[in-house]
Amino acid sequence: MRSLRVAAILFMILVVSPRPLSTTSSAASVGSTTNSIAADGAIVLQDVPYVWQEINGFCAWAATSMVVQHAGVPLDLHDVFAASTIGFSWAYFNYQETLTMLPGALYDQLGSTLLLSQLYGLNLTLYLSSDSPGIGNVIDVYESWGVNVGLLDGENDAFSLIEESIDNGYPLVISVDPAWLPADDYDILREQGITGGGHGVVVVGYNKTLGIAYISDPGVGSFGEEFGYPDDGRGNYSEITYTALNSAWANRYYITLEIRQNGEGPEDVGSILGPAIRDRLLGNPQTYAPDSPDALIGSFGETGFRALSSDMTSAGLEEYLSQFWSWENPEEFLAIAFVAIGIGLEAQLTLQYLSYRAALESIQTLMPDYDLSEFIAAGEEALPHFVAMADNRSLVNPGGISERDSLVFGTFFDIAEEFNATVEAGSSEDPLGETLEQFTAELDIISNHLLGIADSWLAAGNELESIWPSNPITLYGPLLLVAGVGVVGLVLLVIMVVRRRPSQ
Repeated sequence: MRSLRVAAILFMILVVSPRPLSTTSSAASVGSTTNSIAADGAIVLQDVPYVWQEINGFCAWAATSMVVQHAGVPLDLHDVFAASTIGFSWAYFNYQETLTMLPGALYDQLGSTLLLSQLYGLNLTLYLSSDSPGIGNVIDVYESWGVNVGLLDGENDAFSLIEESIDNGYPLVISVDPAWLPADDYDILREQGITGGGHGVVVVGYNKTLGIAYISDPGVGSFGEEFGYPDDGRGNYSEITYTALNSAWANRYYITLEIRQNGEGPEDVGSILGPAIRDRLLGNPQTYAPDSPDALIGSFGETGFRALSSDMTSAGLEEYLSQFWSWENPEEFLAIAFVAIGIGLEAQLTLQYLSYRAALESIQTLMPDYDLSEFIAAGEEALPHFVAMADNRSLVNPGGISERDSLVFGTFFDIAEEFNATVEAGSSEDPLGETLEQFTAELDIISNHLLGIADSWLAAGNELESIWPSNPITLYGPLLLVAGVGVVGLVLLVIMVVRRRPSQ
């Protein structure tokens, strides 16, 4: 059982990256770039709004909301879910030995942030350590997307960037290993000796003399025993020593986003955002993974939910998991795999549900010139299916893996226990198939809910298709009809002319 608990804790670290949902912003002044220089030499940006991420997994988007609001674009967390399209995005990979489910919040964060920046006239620059793995290829890909990329050659470069950016009035979104952050929330990581996770925070100031930086951490209160909005302010303008910050930041290759004001965005946000959401819902691979092998091996949007629906049946799971019988100690691995699939599926569906629901509620205000009522109605058909499978406990307390009555995790935990019992009894030649057969009904319920989401997303995507056609037949149908009539007329004319000419 201890190995199952460790697997659950490791999953928690993976999703602290980059409900009921609640208020996300406490901005007193949007777009301020005023610095405050304290008597001790601290230089701190004023009025960077604090945005709580609300639950484990939304840190990158809460941090993004903070910096775009400070840049003058009033997008709260829920607006960011819609404007970046992450609330309408889903990626699924079942390839060889890999089974990966990624809600939009955790898939392609950079590309989605770039879209948001372009929609609202912001300039996005990505900074990376010069020794990041495959840095040459990374730069080529990101620059082909239109992302400005800067390289940081170690600690001195990194902290010089903080000082320069803060001096110019711009907070920075940085990716850090949360084990090094000061809040008590991360004691669980330190107690378990777990490092290497990814978490997004915002740098809002520094004091070079004292070697202290000031950060706003959207993740405090998003999981664990102290779950809830941090009314004590412990995540807002918190102090962290340069030493601790460097350890946290260097572990993540100094990944940094700087978002600056850059003039006006397009006059009609909807003309770009609407088609982007359409393509995300309908699973266009090139919008998810442009020029990437992921486009060939992944399933996205409604097609991703449809593929997942098939794979979460007893037959689909048996086909996938049977390949691991050749591994060392396959019985122990498969028991852990069932738990990992259960908590992973439940957690990722929960993240998708919460971001999707909020995005649906925000989208009309972002595109006021379009009637999206039919689209929203079609999209809401997915909500009951999400509700049936989502459970905040998988994100708030992922280490608590027993006594869970939720549909998804509860089913897979029961499968793991039954599988262990069957193996220990030693009476079955096919413990995997025999165990899964006993849970056919429960797995069919999960599969049908996934299929219901797929159908809703397909219908919602088609509603957007009716507003912003992408199908060549739909888009160019009238023109093709006119051209077709013209061709037929030309053919008839040629026939008439040929018939009238004397034989040669």
